[in-house]
Amino acid sequence: MKNKSFNVLMAGQSLANAGDVFYIVAIITSVYNVTNSLFYVSLVPVINMLGGFLGGLLAPLLIDRYTLKKILFNSQLVKTCILLVLTLYVSLLLSKDTIVTIYIIIFFITFLDSFANPASSALIPQLVSEQNLLKANSLMSSIYQFIQMGGWAAGGILAAFLHSNGLLILTFNLYVLSTSLLAFVKVKEKKQSEELQELSEKGSKMTSMFEGWRIIAEDKRLRVLHLTLFFGSIASPVWVSSILYPFIDLRLRVGTEWWGYINTALLLGLFLAGILAYRKSDFINNNIQNVLLFGAFMVFLMTFLFGINVNPYLSLLFIGIFGLFEELRMISIHTIIQSLVREKLLAKVYAVQSSLIMATFGISTLMMGILGQRYSIVVVFIVASISLCFSFINLITSRKYLTLSIDESSNNFENQL
Repeated sequence: MKNKSFNVLMAGQSLANAGDVFYIVAIITSVYNVTNSLFYVSLVPVINMLGGFLGGLLAPLLIDRYTLKKILFNSQLVKTCILLVLTLYVSLLLSKDTIVTIYIIIFFITFLDSFANPASSALIPQLVSEQNLLKANSLMSSIYQFIQMGGWAAGGILAAFLHSNGLLILTFNLYVLSTSLLAFVKVKEKKQSEELQELSEKGSKMTSMFEGWRIIAEDKRLRVLHLTLFFGSIASPVWVSSILYPFIDLRLRVGTEWWGYINTALLLGLFLAGILAYRKSDFINNNIQNVLLFGAFMVFLMTFLFGINVNPYLSLLFIGIFGLFEELRMISIHTIIQSLVREKLLAKVYAVQSSLIMATFGISTLMMGILGQRYSIVVVFIVASISLCFSFINLITSRKYLTLSIDESSNNFENQL
């Protein structure tokens, strides 16, 4: 990966991702210290999900008007300014009576992230050659998983020493560095012809907002891949703390420290998959259909085995294998999508993807909680396994569409720019 702009993008996004983890740790710490209430703390991820969902719906309006580089840089710049306001507010004004303002600020930060993330993902195919696309996705994913694996633990340690105010100041500095690096990303983006620009301006905003949905609906391969993501999002709430904690207590019958062990095993599997995909990118590129199918099957199988298992040590093995194949599955899906759609239309597809995943995850989290409360925690994992089984069936019945080749329909997508 010798492309300087790709390396700058990777470094800038890594700093921003680390900052995102640290600031959430700081906010959770601050909210709990002020309110001493788990309810107020639980609202933080809810606000995050809401901001990301709405931002994903509105992102196409910005994508039509500005270059991806400008969207990425400006959203990170505004995030940095908002975080400065958040830091000052937490230091000077935060109390139980003013807690609502914190949620509003969190909403806007996540809202801006929903613009930056599709733009960042859509820039990758423009910065690296197609044969290096999977390697680039693997590298970005490995670094992201490394940050996730160490970020929460490091954030907790830093919060103990620096307190929430000091951690927010550190996050602000990371955001400043990220914004500075993203300014140096150089990419040649296609400009719309005057005729297409006039048509775009005449078109309704509603049409623009739903263009990503239209692209997915019209292309069989994109429909198959996003249906797979949909089923995966239904199953993913089983790995959140509200499900895992009762599972560890009632099913595995071990202490809550095993929540940390299980999360570490999961993140280790995700991280190793990124390294494996990077080192074996040529093999995966040539066998991406089989990698995706086998990955989907193993994700279904490991979820089922984890859910019916009562041995805590086996649970670490199952979750680690799950993480390995889940990441290989996701890297393959993103690489295929990036080979089918390019530039601004790709950013719109990613914006749709973000909204779809967040909405599905939020609703499913609520439903899984109800199932776990009314029946048992094992039933929750069986339902998740069934959803992942549907995902596998969807892929295997449509396996002829799982390819990296770009045919006429995808070229037509590019020509619409």
